[in-house]
Amino acid sequence: MNQSATLQLSIIIVNWNAGEYLQTCLHSLQANALPDGWEIIVVDNASTDSSIEAVKSAFPAVRLLRNQENVGFAAANNLALPLARGEFVLLLNPDTEVAPNTLMGMMGYLREHPHIGVVGPRLMDGEGRLQGGAAGYDPSPHTIFNYAFFLYQVFPHSCRSLWLGRSFYNKQQPIEVDWVSGAALMARNVLFTEVGHLSEDFFMYVEDIEWCRRVRAAGWQIHVLPMFTVIHHIGRSARQREAAFYAANIESMDIDYRHRFSPHMVLWLHVLGCIGFTLRYFLYTYFYWRWRTPIFAELRSQWHTCASTSLHLAYDAAKRWLG
Repeated sequence: MNQSATLQLSIIIVNWNAGEYLQTCLHSLQANALPDGWEIIVVDNASTDSSIEAVKSAFPAVRLLRNQENVGFAAANNLALPLARGEFVLLLNPDTEVAPNTLMGMMGYLREHPHIGVVGPRLMDGEGRLQGGAAGYDPSPHTIFNYAFFLYQVFPHSCRSLWLGRSFYNKQQPIEVDWVSGAALMARNVLFTEVGHLSEDFFMYVEDIEWCRRVRAAGWQIHVLPMFTVIHHIGRSARQREAAFYAANIESMDIDYRHRFSPHMVLWLHVLGCIGFTLRYFLYTYFYWRWRTPIFAELRSQWHTCASTSLHLAYDAAKRWLG
């Protein structure tokens, strides 16, 4: 932990052309103002919109760090982490809104449970729907298989998946998981000294999963707290890259796979992923044909990109395996 830490909480937000979403996020944080001191650090990844100028004008207390190029999510957070003076650190996406009492509740939970190092809230979209990618279990043949064939939704208590099943959030009880999303991840500041910063092997996505793995290896638990809410307008800045936004998820998974598994296992994992994404593609193709709702067309496109990326990476893994 930063030796000069004197605050309760440091909030780090990495911005890239987040526009009005960033201002909305900061307004929601003001509504959660803490009695004993906090700080907000915004790291800008060479935005070309007016988001940073708006922050400078409307939120003069926010500390701004500006990169000359888009260095990615992990590297941008790592730039701010040595400056964080809080007992706790919250990594927060700019396209979020923090519900009242969420910050105090998450910090209180960490203080009441000294064996827990990281917590995350439930993530909801702007229309009040649960987001499945808020937390989950470590990528493995078992969890990817359960995800690919929807077993985690049919048998949520016996089939652990990459994503935590939505039914778990209905109980409003803490759940021990392997990772929580970096969209809203609160950790003890000391952990960034104990296990290190985020891995810059990842430009965007999966760095939260890999970092949480190191936290668990150091003996800490990770919990998701469904009683606290963050609204996440998911991927609003990342989606400016359109298909590349979806491909980036799978490419980051490939980096993680190759660090941990043999080429033939990487091949199997991508084959499973491709099957799962293809099933979802056909599912949303039917939904769009049946109801002509634009969101189904977007999801159909998302799963098509994920499936084609997985197929390409499976081919690369097969070449490595066969020499």
